[in-house]
Amino acid sequence: MHAILELAKKKTVIFDGAMGTMLMASGLPSGQSPELWNLEKPAVVAEIHGRYYDAGSDVVHTNTFGGNPLKLDGAGLVGKAEIINREAVRIAKSVCPRNKFVAGDIGPSGKFFKPLGDATPESVQEAFREQAEALKSGGADLISIETMFSLQEALAAVRASKAAGDILVIASMTYNRTKKGFFTMMGESVKQCASALEEAGADVIGTNCTLGSKDMVDLTGELRAATKKPILVQPNAGKPLTRKGITTYEQSATDFAEDGKRIKDAGADMIGGCCGTTAEFIRELAKTLSS
Repeated sequence: MHAILELAKKKTVIFDGAMGTMLMASGLPSGQSPELWNLEKPAVVAEIHGRYYDAGSDVVHTNTFGGNPLKLDGAGLVGKAEIINREAVRIAKSVCPRNKFVAGDIGPSGKFFKPLGDATPESVQEAFREQAEALKSGGADLISIETMFSLQEALAAVRASKAAGDILVIASMTYNRTKKGFFTMMGESVKQCASALEEAGADVIGTNCTLGSKDMVDLTGELRAATKKPILVQPNAGKPLTRKGITTYEQSATDFAEDGKRIKDAGADMIGGCCGTTAEFIRELAKTLSS
């Protein structure tokens, strides 16, 4: 059994919070690819990882959310996928304490499948395979697929990650709350997603982004009813507020941590944060859950 699954039997595994939020606070210009800083400002990325570990994270995500070749090509980083992903793992590993973990982060391709867009399942899966192989060969302890709003794309990412070799794979979908329950942007239910992701080989079923911690309490209950696999839940820091083109999150770290306890009670085995969360949120979360 993978060491992180062994750990989850003993305690709630704490993941990190947002990388993008921390990078922007460190001066990342709007519109610039965050992954470029793995090459240009590795010390800043390492410092962010270190702050999360110090705050109590058992697992941090590499700075590779947009590190698939399709998305990097669109950002003008053609042919840079392997070096960006390998460097991202090296940076995180350089500050990773003993008995803690580095998750290779895979986010959406940025493409829509036909007929909504021009992508095919084969082209997207190939892009994810290239990224997953770079993360694995770089030394990632596991792969975390995040913020998937299309089950078809999430399945392509899981299959690509499993094809990269023997590595634990987490697959997290993004849901919206409706009057009829929780559904992805493409209209897929929690039960539908959990079942398909399990069948594709995902070792941990998760959810992240879009929803704040309060909504995630109810969503966790649905996830727990839909799967016997370990569950990872990573809420946003409340609802985003946009003023003069600037988006902020106004939930307090204390409120987030209190909801984190409810998420644990609802059945989550692993908890972290998404948009708007920082090392302060993770510190409060770890403190609350340990008590």
